[in-house]
Amino acid sequence: MSICRKRFWLLLTYLMLLLPFIVYGAVQAMQTKVNSPLDWVNNSFPARADYDQFSQLFGNSDTVIVSWSGCTLENPNLDTLVNSLRTDAEFRNDQDEWYFERVISGRELFRQLTAPGTGLTQQEVLRRLQGTFIGQDGKTTCLIISFTPDGLQKRNALVESIRNSLQQHCHLQADQCYMAGPIIDGLAIDLASKESMDRFVLPSTLMVLVICWICLRSFKAALLVFGLSLLAQGMTLAIIHFSGESITALLIVLPPLIQVLAVAGGIHLVNYYLDAVKDPGIDQPAAYAFQVGWLPCLLSAGTTAIGLASLLVSRLTPIRLFGGYAACGVLITTGLLLSLIPGVFSIWPLKKSKPSTAKPETTDQHDAWYLLTGIIHRHHAFLTSFSLIMMVTAGLGISQISTSVRIETLFPQQSKIIQDYHWLEDNVGALVPIEVVVSCSPESTLDFREQLLLIWNMERELRRTKNVNKVISTMTFAPRFHRPKNISDDQFHYQLNQILSRLKNHFINAGYLKLTDGVHQFRLTSYVSSLNEADYNACLNQIGEKVDASLRGSNNRLPRGISTQQTGIMPLVHEIQNQLMADLFQSFLFAFLIIAVVMTIVQGGLVSGLVSMVSNVFPPLMIFGLLGWLSIAVDIGSVMTASVALGIAVDDTLHYLTFYRRRLDAGFSPVESVLYAYRHCGKAMIQTSVICGLGLLVFAFSNFVPTSRFAWMMCGLLFMALLGDLIVLPALLLSPLGRFFAPATVQKSHSQIAG
Repeated sequence: MSICRKRFWLLLTYLMLLLPFIVYGAVQAMQTKVNSPLDWVNNSFPARADYDQFSQLFGNSDTVIVSWSGCTLENPNLDTLVNSLRTDAEFRNDQDEWYFERVISGRELFRQLTAPGTGLTQQEVLRRLQGTFIGQDGKTTCLIISFTPDGLQKRNALVESIRNSLQQHCHLQADQCYMAGPIIDGLAIDLASKESMDRFVLPSTLMVLVICWICLRSFKAALLVFGLSLLAQGMTLAIIHFSGESITALLIVLPPLIQVLAVAGGIHLVNYYLDAVKDPGIDQPAAYAFQVGWLPCLLSAGTTAIGLASLLVSRLTPIRLFGGYAACGVLITTGLLLSLIPGVFSIWPLKKSKPSTAKPETTDQHDAWYLLTGIIHRHHAFLTSFSLIMMVTAGLGISQISTSVRIETLFPQQSKIIQDYHWLEDNVGALVPIEVVVSCSPESTLDFREQLLLIWNMERELRRTKNVNKVISTMTFAPRFHRPKNISDDQFHYQLNQILSRLKNHFINAGYLKLTDGVHQFRLTSYVSSLNEADYNACLNQIGEKVDASLRGSNNRLPRGISTQQTGIMPLVHEIQNQLMADLFQSFLFAFLIIAVVMTIVQGGLVSGLVSMVSNVFPPLMIFGLLGWLSIAVDIGSVMTASVALGIAVDDTLHYLTFYRRRLDAGFSPVESVLYAYRHCGKAMIQTSVICGLGLLVFAFSNFVPTSRFAWMMCGLLFMALLGDLIVLPALLLSPLGRFFAPATVQKSHSQIAG
């Protein structure tokens, strides 16, 4: 025992030496980094690679759209504001490099296109720009600011500086300005994650402590488990910092998740210890708790880590990071619990309770677990059949699941950012661009005039596409030409081609033409609403069909040397949504297969291992099936819950089956073994589910919908997991399938529960 105590004190010393580094790393990790749905994939993702290539050609699409009530074509303050954004020192770095690629107002663009020499009337320019730079009222306009990569890193400060300029030059307060675009999306996510930390971390922590105290009925034991959960949190956060990452909006639920998992494992161990303390025949309760609990704790941690690590198969960066760091946190937590809880109780034991005067065989003979066992024993066939039918029904609903990462699925409808989007779309125009790049190589037989004519025809076709509100193309910035009298078609086309060729720089400066190695690359932008429930997949397909039809023409043949590519924010978001769906099934399948293999080994049989997985598949199948039947879209927060819940559900299953098998192997009947397992870990299973659920439920009130959805989903999944382990699993064990859990030589039961 002295050697064990020396090891314990040595471990405690090392932890105290590491504590300053743990605290420093945890604090630094909580400094949130920039967040944006566009950052959820890297350039190895094909749609992101296309988007980055487009940005290199035509400039960065990370923009801010700004407008307000009174932002009209006649407002001279717009010119002052634009000049301020272009020249003020706060929008430049120390090398005098501008943080913006471009700043353009609808007022400035309108004046350029109506300038003498363009041949365009004001009405024609209005018609060209309405729905993009100018609202349908012909007066309201906007300001568009494109950020450089360096500007992206300072977007929080730059957006604040833009608001200051609006106040200084346009006399507007923050709530009078309407802003949207990818930059604002990311900034809103930053603020939402910070607000979630500030508002909910402390209440969640306190709730876990209070419930832990209530459940264990020992402040010393509750404080020990709670302290270890905080240490596990800190070590996980320190790993995040020292590996070069920090907390994002989607990682905000990681610290409380680690905490509740630590508390759940700690409660099982402490309950084993408390049972030993009550037993006068056990001299060393701490050693007994370790001896009884180390195997189910290690197995539970392993399966939970597998469930979390399955998220590493995702191609979405935040899901991958969540899975990897959470798996590390679970393993760290298990090491702390198994080493420190028995160690602390061996040195500072709790007082032993007075021996009970009741006979052991009659103590609590007719408790709630006895009654529940009797009910399940009598109705195991119905319960098993009903559970399987419900799982099949839910499974059919999973085929109806859809995913979404659109802006309206990230924030509640009453939030400032959603209200800004509504105002801008109502007063200016649709905000989500779908870009089409048409490349004409030197192999093309079309001259520049004919290429522009092709673009014009494409633009006309795209305007007829359902859900497309407006189209801007190279031809939007083209002047109008009047054909001289007494000139042949060939002469006019030749002169027109010469004039248009001299206007290439004009088109390039407008951002709708790029000339590279003799290849003309034209840009067409179709704008669709960010807020309606349009089918983006159908919209993208329709645009592709329109572009292809325009290229083929009446002879249905593709012209030589001309190619097209769809890109932009919407195609990227659409591919991210598809990836979410793939990740949901891939990560869950990966976790299921590995955990199923582990369970078959642990249970010592293929059938018994698969039967034990039924209660673990039950929670995600029921919850996600319900989402499918209710047509509720799955967001990035929801995707992470399936594999996490599978890993957590196995935790209680392993604890339950460990005691069930021990009793069964001792020669007792399945009914008695079920009752024995209930009495030894049933209370701890309920306690861990309540603590985990309520500890995470606090985050359901977050203004960042994926965080809120994660909390709600985890609570629902934990509740279903509890039903699965307390009802479905015992029903299966008492059904004919339970015989696969019996040892090779089955002894006759010693007793039978009545009824």
